[in-house]
Amino acid sequence: MKKTKAWMAGFLLLVFVFQMAFGALVFADDTDMPEPAGAPNIAVVNGPVFEVEAGKENEVEVQVRNLSSSLANSILVMPKLQEVGDNPMTITLKSPSNNISSISGNASRKLTFLVNVDPLAEAKTYAVDVEFSFFNNDQVHYSTSSTIYFKVTNYAVGNTRVTLSDITLSPSTLEAGETGTLTAKVNNPGPLTLLGVNVNLTGLDSAAISAVGVNSTVFPTFPLGESRTVSFEIMAAKDLAVGNYPVTFEITGKDANGASVSFSQQYYVSVGNAAAGEEGEIVLQHMQEPSGTYGINENFPITFDLYNKGKAAVEQVKVTAAEYGEGGNVVPKSASVVSFDEIAPGQSVPVTFTFAATANASSRNYTIEFTISYTQDGETTTLQQYAGANIINPEKDEEEEEEEGKVSKPKIIVSEYQSDPRIVMAGEEFNLYMTFLNTHPEKAVRNVKMYLTMVEETSGESETSANIFTPVDSSNTFYFDSIAPKGTVDKSIRLYTMPDAQPKTYTITVNFEYEDLEGNEFTATELLGINVKQSSKVETSEISMPPTMELGMYNSLYFDIYNTGNVELSNVKVLLSGDVDTQNKSTYLGNCAKGDSLYYEGSFAVLNVGENNVVVTLQYSDPSGEVISQEMTYTIEGTEPAPMDPTMMDDPSMMAPEETGPSMKTIVIGAVCGVVVLIVIVIVVRKIKKKRADAYITHLDDEEEEDEDEENEQPGEQEEKK
Repeated sequence: MKKTKAWMAGFLLLVFVFQMAFGALVFADDTDMPEPAGAPNIAVVNGPVFEVEAGKENEVEVQVRNLSSSLANSILVMPKLQEVGDNPMTITLKSPSNNISSISGNASRKLTFLVNVDPLAEAKTYAVDVEFSFFNNDQVHYSTSSTIYFKVTNYAVGNTRVTLSDITLSPSTLEAGETGTLTAKVNNPGPLTLLGVNVNLTGLDSAAISAVGVNSTVFPTFPLGESRTVSFEIMAAKDLAVGNYPVTFEITGKDANGASVSFSQQYYVSVGNAAAGEEGEIVLQHMQEPSGTYGINENFPITFDLYNKGKAAVEQVKVTAAEYGEGGNVVPKSASVVSFDEIAPGQSVPVTFTFAATANASSRNYTIEFTISYTQDGETTTLQQYAGANIINPEKDEEEEEEEGKVSKPKIIVSEYQSDPRIVMAGEEFNLYMTFLNTHPEKAVRNVKMYLTMVEETSGESETSANIFTPVDSSNTFYFDSIAPKGTVDKSIRLYTMPDAQPKTYTITVNFEYEDLEGNEFTATELLGINVKQSSKVETSEISMPPTMELGMYNSLYFDIYNTGNVELSNVKVLLSGDVDTQNKSTYLGNCAKGDSLYYEGSFAVLNVGENNVVVTLQYSDPSGEVISQEMTYTIEGTEPAPMDPTMMDDPSMMAPEETGPSMKTIVIGAVCGVVVLIVIVIVVRKIKKKRADAYITHLDDEEEEDEDEENEQPGEQEEKK
């Protein structure tokens, strides 16, 4: 009994040791052997398009997020332009350092980029890669990259100006047959440098005022804010009568962005008595004639300045405006007479008249005459100036044709036109081919002027207009000497479409001004339709696909979708196809405005052992209704699931633990320890059994020896023992 109790105590002690050892191992597994730190994932999550202005320092706020649950340390931020050539901007962080100490899992930080854009930067979108270099808690190095876009706006484009000032003639009055020097100051008020500035003196006539030598000056470079002086030698014709004769300064060039710049201004050359130079002299400057075509009762203004270029004051200045000729077709809507008591030397006075056509007007150009008179030293001086306005009145034209026995007038139309390509992409150039036909079978036309109007009118709180098309290296005005009856002429022009033009059909107006052989003037307009398409562009964040996957194991898939184009996208979908099993093969995400982003999240499992093709399709519709698809194909190697021991499947204690239970590593270590303890128990039991067997054998041997002793004893001794 004592031996049995000792053996049981030893067995219980071993069981206790086994439990303590197993518990200690589990505790050690949970505390002394932590899981790896994991892989952080740093990315830019806002934008991705940010607008910056040329010629200034822009602050751009970027939100950075750790998309994983792992801590990221020592994060280095490095923004880099994708197009390094001809770089128009510099990008730095507003903080003193490019380093971020750390970002916790699923946490965000805000960064501010300072973006300095060159004043001459082209107005377009530049791609910038924001690269991140960082470590996890195990000091393992990682790097990620996000792409953002800086859309440069350059408000200087199209606003460049050139002006003219300080026009003087020496001597101030020319005598017939004499020469003088005409001087003016050309100014560049900005905002950009001008290139190839050509100053021409036009409106010259050998029978009136002509140039002696050259009549143009070229400045290859004209910096912002500077002024240049031009001088031309002119001569009055020998038999020229006393009066004031106009010449025109015409200035053309381009700004540093390549946009055309033009300016013109008239100057009146005084011809007469040299002594008049000491007197007052009124000239008309800066006349603004009406452009375009005006209907009946449609007001149009005409403005100009009265300038006293003499050295004495003039008095009783009166300006009278009226239609030149028969009258009654174009009449003033404002006062027809404007008067001033006095205009001092060097003084400039603005004058404005408003006119409108009456129902009596025909469709043609009408001339308006301005008569200026003033008095000095008891003598009155008078001069005239003229301006023109295009009037259209179809009803009057029909009446005139009926009165003339339906005698038709020559008419020019656009008989054929074609754009190449037929659908024009915004931000690109295209060729426009046109054929003009004189529809009259008998009458020819001459002095044909044709010009294009390419302005898109918009309405809102205030009416605005914008040029949708601009000529490339040419003017939008052309001239033809004549077009024969039933004859045609061809013309082609290369045009550029504005990058922000919305997708639709735009109208180009072709304006004609011409006359017949009798000198009758006519105007006509034709409309051309140009179909413009805006390019759509979609990009995604990095799509992470595993190189291998076990069959039956699902992989999570998530990425951002960025609309980096210039139009809104509708019906955005993501489709998963190929050798995959997924619950959502098509996911509808909705609409995405320009510059916005969407987020996709899904999961899938591969079907085959070996190569599996996984296709991610991004599908959307642009404003024209066209469905656009972008396919991204990936190859994933499928592997068999890891084999399991059938006995482990039957034993409930070996089934996969609950998520809250001990890990697989803990179970394996515990099992090994259990096997070791069992081996120890078996050895101990075997030793105990062997010891008991040895004791039993010793006991039998003792009994045999006693029997032998009893057999050898004498009968008397045996009786004594009994």
